[in-house]
Amino acid sequence: MEVDFLVENIERFLPLLNKTLPSHSQVPVLSNLLLEANEDGFFIFATDLELGVKIKIPAKIIKNGAITVPGKQFIEVLNSLPKDKVSLIVEKETLFVKSRDNSVTFQTISREEFPSIIDQKGDKVGEFSEEEMKSTFQKIIFAASLDESRPELTGILLSQKQEGVDFVATDGFRLSIKTIYGKKILQTGERIIISSRLINEAMLLGGSLVKMYVYGKGNQVVFEDADATIVGRLINGEFPSYEKVIPRDTKVSAIIDAQDFLQKLKLASVFARESANIVKIKIKSGKIELLSKSSGLGEGNIFLDAQTKGGEGEISFNAKFLNDLLRNLGAKSIEVSINSAVEPASFKTEEDEGFVHIIMPIKIQD
Repeated sequence: MEVDFLVENIERFLPLLNKTLPSHSQVPVLSNLLLEANEDGFFIFATDLELGVKIKIPAKIIKNGAITVPGKQFIEVLNSLPKDKVSLIVEKETLFVKSRDNSVTFQTISREEFPSIIDQKGDKVGEFSEEEMKSTFQKIIFAASLDESRPELTGILLSQKQEGVDFVATDGFRLSIKTIYGKKILQTGERIIISSRLINEAMLLGGSLVKMYVYGKGNQVVFEDADATIVGRLINGEFPSYEKVIPRDTKVSAIIDAQDFLQKLKLASVFARESANIVKIKIKSGKIELLSKSSGLGEGNIFLDAQTKGGEGEISFNAKFLNDLLRNLGAKSIEVSINSAVEPASFKTEEDEGFVHIIMPIKIQD
């Protein structure tokens, strides 16, 4: 195999490849990247058997061939090279990486030992613009669980309804829902759960149009743009009945500037960190108050201007949950709606009518 390419043509894919490689593997070839040059182009593959990635790099192919090379070290070398032409040359079982006055060699493993990444692509079920990928998944993915004992909560639910598709994430303490009205991905009433890790990697694609495929027989889902393909498995399990958690009517609400809320929350968190990370929100006429205290440190009473209605109310939350929401919201303002100190609160934005976030309160005794 002999290939020439420019470092700048591969740079944006290196983080994606690096994140796909396993940190430790008992199968040596999984720590490698597969490099393949053929009549269709120059491709780089990575997999940890949970996710697989295929990247197409613009290149001049001098000689076809395929070989696997130690992945993280190969990526580190490319990151260290000047933004110039790189030549990859395979002689026997050695890969030569050459650029200007630099020459690096790698010992390789045969491509026959590298597992297949995609059996069949399956049926195309949907397309996402770059903006849709960001506005949909960024607002919900942080709410997915990290607890592998309940794998269905570590994924993102896609639930097809007549009016559109719901994208849902929850860890049992908070719930994030983004509805794209008028979009059809699955059959009405059909549900699938996609790994949040796969979604995170798909958000790195950066293409102007990302296509999604589902291969039901292989329990497989694929995201691809013009230059990259990411494949993973669907998650089996029963996702909670999320519709029942959404408050239909609320008594008290406040509309707050989102950035101001985030900055004031950081201030309140100074004391909340020392007291189970609890922040109390009091909604009053024309303002809200954030209260946090630590018996050994002090307390904070922070006020924000707000458009309020429905009288007064108070509720307590884990400050981390509020912080996660505000950092990923991408909105100018946020509406907080509550019924009581012991019922779930809802968070919405004027900019996105299809979005709602629910947080369970923390019950405290004054």
